[in-house]
Amino acid sequence: LTREGPMDAVTIEVELATQHDAPRAAKMAADVRQHVKTMVGVTCDVALKAPGEIPRSQGKAVRVKDLRQGSKP
Repeated sequence: LTREGPMDAVTIEVELATQHDAPRAAKMAADVRQHVKTMVGVTCDVALKAPGEIPRSQGKAVRVKDLRQGSKP
């Protein structure tokens, strides 16, 4: 979570199973963005990550990184 002006912003990191060319990856990101908007009603940004780029959980997972200034840890 971040803050953009008066609004909170959400970025979802998605790890690709395999590498894809730029147009296909952009389409996948748009599909994820639309699915989240449809199912949850929240507009978000989607950051695609290369296979293995997102660290695997080793205990309690940190699923939300709250980067808003003045937020509680």
